Amino acid sequence: MPVKDYEALVNIVTQLRLNPPYQAAEALRRRSGAAAMATASQGSAELAAILLMIGTWERIAIMAKPLNRTQLHTFFRSTPVSLMWEALKPAIDAVGGTAAFAPEFERLNKSYNSWLNSGAGRDFRSADRQAVTGLFA
Repeated sequence: MPVKDYEALVNIVTQLRLNPPYQAAEALRRRSGAAAMATASQGSAELAAILLMIGTWERIAIMAKPLNRTQLHTFFRSTPVSLMWEALKPAIDAVGGTAAFAPEFERLNKSYNSWLNSGAGRDFRSADRQAVTGLFA
């Protein structure tokens, strides 16, 4: 069953990725690396930032779960799931693993990778092409 207000969902996901704390966390991740952030001391800004990013992508995956196939494929054209999975996976592993912190994100990434391997996803197979949709500041 399709999500009735697909545009609203896309707008919410976009706002999650554009909000200033998320953007600051992403900038820190690009400077420091996800694994280093995940192993920072309890209460540190680095650990908080990487947990924000993991939590944001888990939420995005939960929100995308009810999308039908057509909506999901359109969603993938504007959402760099695999790029962010690869970027955050070292941190997810360091903080306790996929099962504990990102099961829906992992599921969404598997679906995204299937899409990438289809004709519809061929234009997004490179990290550079996915980065175009990254909304990185």
